[in-house]
Amino acid sequence: MKKILVFSFSFIGDAVLSTAVIQPLRSHFQNSYITFLVGPNAFDLLANDPQLDATLVYDNRGKHAGLKGRIKLIKTLRREKFDLVVNLRDSFTARCIGAEHWGLVRGDKNRHAVTRYLEALSKQDVDTTDAHPHLQLTETEQATVHRFLAEAGVTSERFLIGIHPGGNWVYKLWNAEKYAQLTTALSKEKNASILLFAGPNERKLQSQVAGMMDTLPILVKTENLREVAALIAACDVYIGNDTGPMHIAAAVQTPVIALFGSTNHIRSGPYGDKHTVVQSGMELGCNPCHPGRHPGGCGAGSCSVIDAITVEQVLAVIDRVS
Repeated sequence: MKKILVFSFSFIGDAVLSTAVIQPLRSHFQNSYITFLVGPNAFDLLANDPQLDATLVYDNRGKHAGLKGRIKLIKTLRREKFDLVVNLRDSFTARCIGAEHWGLVRGDKNRHAVTRYLEALSKQDVDTTDAHPHLQLTETEQATVHRFLAEAGVTSERFLIGIHPGGNWVYKLWNAEKYAQLTTALSKEKNASILLFAGPNERKLQSQVAGMMDTLPILVKTENLREVAALIAACDVYIGNDTGPMHIAAAVQTPVIALFGSTNHIRSGPYGDKHTVVQSGMELGCNPCHPGRHPGGCGAGSCSVIDAITVEQVLAVIDRVS
């Protein structure tokens, strides 16, 4: 058995994208034991994923902060006696585990993150054909979601759309009023049921969007990321900003309509051909400003580029994918 450690990420979206390496590693190394090292925010999402044998936490703002914390982490990982470390975060710490080290390929950074992660394997002659981010849900998780939807009055015949108007950076966000207009139109024109998602710190935004709608959505208030993933998997379409749930949606094979303005969709858009990125086409000379040296440096408090996306644009895409 080959013990493999994958140095993954702290942010939920990045951690989800890194799951693209699991299937190729499983195929290449028969009977391997795969452990993911992730941040605290992503731990609950991956800890119970049947694809993985173990999940460990790298808490760089807590017990692993600073030099002492890093040394503590290295000692902990060395005791596990890994044979191979796949270093997706380009971390120096990963080189200190006492195992064979596979790192990222240097080159043009303006390519999708998943492409870069898979290149770390393909340069070692691992076949990455058709590899993509994937979250594997359990039968229990899917049954829980079916009960939730049934209790909410959603039947299998209804068109079910997941909407997440939030995100971890204000410059990524499309206007809340436009989300309300969009969801109202979808309820009427598509006879759709709307699942309105929100993170723990986005309840106010969730209520704001719901309050501006003509028809009431189903408010998703669970903080369990596995339940969020299962609910998104039940949707016919997912619509949202550049956020972790966007990548969760793609990883559970739900068609994604992603709204982009201030961030680079080439690097961090939903991965796969079944997904659509919507942009306004506006050029200010500063977009995309993230990732970059001075993201949000305009100080405007919102991004005019994403604000310029119209409700009609998004509806037109839904007509094509539904």
